[in-house]
Amino acid sequence: MKDSYRTIPVRPSTWKRLKDYRMGDATFDEVLNDLMDNVPLEVFSEKLIKEHNERLRTFEGRSWRKVKDADR
Repeated sequence: MKDSYRTIPVRPSTWKRLKDYRMGDATFDEVLNDLMDNVPLEVFSEKLIKEHNERLRTFEGRSWRKVKDADR
């Protein structure tokens, strides 16, 4: 079975950084997998959850009355 590939958009600065990690005859797939293997998903998720909780802590939403009135 032939491997299927995907195209992922990245900023030019990210592309430059990624290319710096690619050495020898390594593929970008290998580089990305090595990077992901070295940062466990739990560590990555913990950072995102922490940032999300901080946004929730400082979030100033609208009152329910304003939301309800906006639907009219």
